[in-house]
Amino acid sequence: MARGPIEDIYPLTGMQRAMLVRCLSYPDQPVYMGQWWALIEGPLDRTAFCAAWGAVIQRHAALRSGIHWDTKKDPFQAVLSAPAFQVETLDWSDRADWRATLQSFLAADRATPFDLKRPPLMRVRLVALAPDRHIVVWTRHHLVVDGWSLGLIVDEVLGAYRGLAAAPALAFRRYVEWDNGRNLTGARKHWSRILDGYHPPETMIEPAGTAPSIGERVIQLSQAIGQRLSVVATSERLTMSTLVEGAWGLVLARAAGVDDVLFGCVETVRPPELLGDQSAHLVGPQIGIQPARIAVDDTPLRDWLARLQASRAAGREAGHVGLDVIRDMLDLPRNALPVASLLAVQTYPLSLAGALRAAGLTLVESVDVSLPDMPLNLMVEIADGLSIRLMFDQRHVTEAHADQLLAMMVRALEGLTDGLDRPASGLDVLPPSVVRTLTEDFAGATLEVGAETVPGIILRHIRTQPDALAVLGSDRDMTHRAMTYRDMGAYAAAVAASLVARGAGRGSRVALVLDRSPRAVAAIVGIEFAGASYVPIDPDAPAERRAQILEAAAVSAVVTDRAHASSFGERPVVAIEDIVPDAAALEAIKPSAPEQEAYLIFTSGSTGRPKGVSVGHDNLRYHVAASAAETPDLPVGRFLLTFPLFFDGSVTGLFCTFTQGGTLVLPTAEETQDPDRLVALVRKEEITHVCMTPSFWRLLLDAAGTAGLPALRQAKIAAEPCPSALVSLHARVMPHVALCNEYGPTEGTVWVSMERCRPETIADAVPIGHAIAGTRLYVLDHRERLCPIGTTGELVIAGPAVARAYVGADPGVELRWRANPFSSNPAFAPTYRTGDRVSYGFDGRLYFHGRRDRQLKIGGYRIEPGEVEAALMWSDGVVEAAVVAEQRDGSAARLVAHIAGDSLPGDEELRRVLSSRLPSYMFPQAFVRHVRLARSGNGKIEYGTLPLSDAAATPAEAPVGDRETALAGIWQDLLGLNRVGRHDDFFMLGGSSLLAMQMIARIRRDLTIPAEISDLFEAPRIADLALRLEKRAAAGAAGTMTIAPRRRARVDLPP
Repeated sequence: MARGPIEDIYPLTGMQRAMLVRCLSYPDQPVYMGQWWALIEGPLDRTAFCAAWGAVIQRHAALRSGIHWDTKKDPFQAVLSAPAFQVETLDWSDRADWRATLQSFLAADRATPFDLKRPPLMRVRLVALAPDRHIVVWTRHHLVVDGWSLGLIVDEVLGAYRGLAAAPALAFRRYVEWDNGRNLTGARKHWSRILDGYHPPETMIEPAGTAPSIGERVIQLSQAIGQRLSVVATSERLTMSTLVEGAWGLVLARAAGVDDVLFGCVETVRPPELLGDQSAHLVGPQIGIQPARIAVDDTPLRDWLARLQASRAAGREAGHVGLDVIRDMLDLPRNALPVASLLAVQTYPLSLAGALRAAGLTLVESVDVSLPDMPLNLMVEIADGLSIRLMFDQRHVTEAHADQLLAMMVRALEGLTDGLDRPASGLDVLPPSVVRTLTEDFAGATLEVGAETVPGIILRHIRTQPDALAVLGSDRDMTHRAMTYRDMGAYAAAVAASLVARGAGRGSRVALVLDRSPRAVAAIVGIEFAGASYVPIDPDAPAERRAQILEAAAVSAVVTDRAHASSFGERPVVAIEDIVPDAAALEAIKPSAPEQEAYLIFTSGSTGRPKGVSVGHDNLRYHVAASAAETPDLPVGRFLLTFPLFFDGSVTGLFCTFTQGGTLVLPTAEETQDPDRLVALVRKEEITHVCMTPSFWRLLLDAAGTAGLPALRQAKIAAEPCPSALVSLHARVMPHVALCNEYGPTEGTVWVSMERCRPETIADAVPIGHAIAGTRLYVLDHRERLCPIGTTGELVIAGPAVARAYVGADPGVELRWRANPFSSNPAFAPTYRTGDRVSYGFDGRLYFHGRRDRQLKIGGYRIEPGEVEAALMWSDGVVEAAVVAEQRDGSAARLVAHIAGDSLPGDEELRRVLSSRLPSYMFPQAFVRHVRLARSGNGKIEYGTLPLSDAAATPAEAPVGDRETALAGIWQDLLGLNRVGRHDDFFMLGGSSLLAMQMIARIRRDLTIPAEISDLFEAPRIADLALRLEKRAAAGAAGTMTIAPRRRARVDLPP
């Protein structure tokens, strides 16, 4: 009986369905393609060779199958009886540099996608270089050919070329029926137990709207290392695959900064119960992804690897499950990648060299490349040595990152040959070159610091420029006070004399309970002149907190005003109103020694009790020297001090100004709360330098308007993350002003890193910059090891910026001070663990990632509020933003954005701006508008005071227009919902990859719009999808909104 054009139709396997979704997401991109090429020598019969390929394709149903998805409810494969196929022959005999031509040809061929409906999904090219020298290029799609089949097919082609009779081909339908008929109960139970408790270090989302950009790195390990690994495997009864998997797990764990990692191992699935021994000869895509969960612990490597091998064997026995199932077990969103890395160890059942020799040919060279389907794809070919090929998606992984990972992999494999007695956690996979970069190359520049302490430098300026203006501002009684250096010196000397007379001299601590004012500033200098250290306290702090600080600091005296003088019991008090300036007293001043304490600033403690940070004169001396060294082109002229004196940001304003002979300008409390008044002050007093939080600087930029601030030269921003939108706005409004993003804890003497912000060097995130001169900054993981470049860990400061210790702190916090294991230089001996999460870029700049306690989880997604806040700042009219999670009455948590400004955009405009910068799952579900957000005394947003959003705003907004209504109807049908809102997200409502394909098929059939699955992935909300489809229709596609009648499924055959 003659066969028709369609020989058979049957469903896809589970793996085929998963691959199809990604293929349809990028219809013009070559995802899931493999490319094998070989250089062969010998007398080749070209005609017979080409015929052999055609005969093998005709033998196997899988090679004659096309994939269809939009004509029936579920996708299927249709087997054609005789698809058109021909080997393309090329002549490059005139090419002198055939390798260059080959590389261009291979790249162009890989970039050419297949039409999935038109089998065979492969291309074969035979290139003649000379009569007895040829290149074979075979490009195929993994939807129909897996790695194991590659060997079978090449073996059959060479057999057909030799005229050997082949056994009847096995039917791929048998495998499809077996795969779809499997009872997955046992497999689900097994993998659910294995994955229980696993939490991915981050939720990796497939980027919408951009196709993969593939990078590749290859390294060949020496034959000697391969032999040593083989000896280890044999002696320990381990497979080479186990050694490779273990090494890769150690690398991924170190790169992620965790002890628990998950990646996928690509495995051939050829069950003996299906076809017995013949299963190994079945051609078709028979692969599965087995999750490999690697827990790095202190188990000896020998036992650790044996445990890994046993776990993999148990996984094979249980059977594989699809990536969608793994994603559900991990409670990840539908568009999240369940694993970020795949590993394939290639041991195909074929000796190419031997098969070619049997055909009278010689294999000179052979390369097989598969385009990756995850961000990281490691392919290891085990032969005489080990060939390691890392292919990576450059949307997720940079070339520099890939190079580092590959170097770490080599280091790990080499480490496995040095003995397996040490613990798994003890195998250091970080190459020495990376360690050298992190500890030496990224260190701050060398800085020579003079012997003179800060009080001595100030005293020198008092004597050399007595008539220069030192301080300008108003006292608490609003009387204007302008102090020259002579005036300040005379007042400070009198304060010092008063303190010494009360027994609060050298080595004492003196509380300063004053608001910003010229006399308060001079009093600080006076405390330093007395040889004491100052302890600033907020005058408006609750009496209990003041008492806690006074007790913890064991202060010897208090400098305050008359209004507070009676609040300190028996302690000696100096009231600033009673001080009579005494220039003659300056002669008795002896500057403090470097080893003395300069100041003690209290910050919040974990139990609610404040803890003091003791900063020495050596620290302070270094601080002012580093400040001058980092910005030598920006000497301080007039510095506007907006921070209160009890905040460590005031230290920079005070001492960097006075040690450079500049003028400190003090705004009133009212001016610091009113951007318009503060701008007026900056203009009037010709301020050259300001330092404030990024959010407050944004308010000043808006208030300054087009008139700008002509005298300003530098704007320092600190104390909170800087959004990239602020950098762009600053560059447009005040291009003449240097914008410096500074980072540092109180324990690091105010600052330890700085980024001079320029829009051309800033991407989505604004770095906190490089280590300042004289400082070294390390990023450590939870095991106190150096983090690889790009890995987030805890920032540790080393060098002269590290403060002395805590005073009055809770037990245990002193452990934040450690000895430096990375340097024997005494200058870097003390280190301080900040608790802040940062990462290094490959250019040596640090990026701040906040503290983990601000990270939110909404709908299965991990969200950093700061990232959403930064995106909101790109909206016109938004000058402040604060994002929080809100949950009440047992309902699911939702993301709420609090925004402030005088002219705020509507919700639709906010979503439009966010859509260009964030994935839809990071969109706030509600927006709360304010004129201004509440701030603390140091200028930071007070998140705890933000009000709840309007709960009445939660009902879904109904679809608008015919197109949205029609789409909502399809969604309700597919998702089984009674109501869908126009801003609801398809995947957040439970949409799966399979439902996405059905959704697109329904849109095509019912609405007659030629939608693609990428439309839904890139616009998962009804309102956005309707707009996208409207544009498609306007571009020329048919698109009437009447519901089309149901049609019978039809397969369009190729001509």
